[in-house]
Amino acid sequence: MLVINEKYGVVLDPDTLIVGESRPGFYKVNLAPIEAQISVLETAVDDLFNCLDPTSSFSSSQPHREGALSKAGFVTMFMLGVTFGVLAIAIALLLKIGGA
Repeated sequence: MLVINEKYGVVLDPDTLIVGESRPGFYKVNLAPIEAQISVLETAVDDLFNCLDPTSSFSSSQPHREGALSKAGFVTMFMLGVTFGVLAIAIALLLKIGGA
């Protein structure tokens, strides 16, 4: 066994490359806490990859909300287009009125 941290009793089995807990004269390999954290990380990564697809939804969102990202993106870009269009028309009218 290779000792990783003497203070906390963390060891590594060089044959299987499994991290475990050590006690004097006794070595116990327990991966349950590490596997639980890995599953949490995998869920987060899957959620991030789902964000790239506008037809999917977040893992913590309400049921039947698929496609909400696509609709939200459309509404956002539509409002930006309307805002910049009205701004361009207002500037053109101001320049025409002010230049006369």
